[in-house]
Amino acid sequence: MPEVLVLGTAASVPDAEHDTVALALRGPGWAVLVDCGGSPLHKLARLGIGLDEVRAVILTHRHADHLYGLPMLVQGLWLGGREEALPIYGPAEALDVGRRLLEVLTLAEREGMFEIEWRPVPLRQGRQVLTVEGVRITSAPVEHTGRDTLALRFEEESTGRAIVYSADTEPCPAVVDLAAGASLLIHEATGDFAGHSSPAQAAEVAREAGVEQLVLIHYPVHGLDLERWCQAAAGAFPGPVALAQDGDIYPL
Repeated sequence: MPEVLVLGTAASVPDAEHDTVALALRGPGWAVLVDCGGSPLHKLARLGIGLDEVRAVILTHRHADHLYGLPMLVQGLWLGGREEALPIYGPAEALDVGRRLLEVLTLAEREGMFEIEWRPVPLRQGRQVLTVEGVRITSAPVEHTGRDTLALRFEEESTGRAIVYSADTEPCPAVVDLAAGASLLIHEATGDFAGHSSPAQAAEVAREAGVEQLVLIHYPVHGLDLERWCQAAAGAFPGPVALAQDGDIYPL
C-alpha cells in the first residue's frame, strides 16, 4: 500500500526532535521525495528507504529550508552508484536555485555523474506532475510571499483515496480545491504571518475542503506549547487533528 512518510516537521529552525519539513511518498521498492531540507540521506536511512528506491524529487518552492539538502542527496546517490537519470520537478525558479547549488559545488562535473532531468511544473490548478505505480500526483499554485510555490495531491488511482500537502502558504482557495474530498490534509501551521497560516486558519481550510483528518506541519518548534498549537486547530475543525512528528507514516 502506498504511504506518505514525514521526514521533517519544523519550520525554518529545527531542533533535536524536528528537522526541517520534508515528505516522501513510498510504495514497494520506490519513493518520491518532496522537498529536500536537512540531511535527506540520514532521513531516508532512518525510515528504511534505500537510495536505489528514489524515483524522483519534487521541490515545492525555492526557499532554503526546502532545498538546501539537495546537493548532499545528489552526492549520496552518485557515491551509491546511481546510473539512471533523476527527475526533479518543481516551479521553474525553484529548479533554477537547485541547479545553481549543484553548480557551486561542482557536482554536475563529477566523473560518472548520472543525468539530472529538470522538469518545470507550470503554475496551474490541478496540473499533473507525475504518476508512479498507480499514484497520481497533481499540484496547485498557492500563496507564499510572492514565491512560486506548489501544493501537492497524492491520489491512488484504484481507490480515489488522497492525501494533500499544502506546502508553505497563506489560506487560499487553491488548497481547498486541491484537497476536496481527501482523506487527509497535511497543512502548514507556521503562524498568522504573510505567506503562512495559523493552526486555526489551517483548520478552516480543512473544514471547507471536507477532508476527514487534519495534520499540522511546518510549525515553530522553539518555545511553543505544541498541545495548545494543536488545540487551536481542533476548535475550528470537526474531525481529528494532530501535529505531525518526524517519522510519522500515513497510509494512502
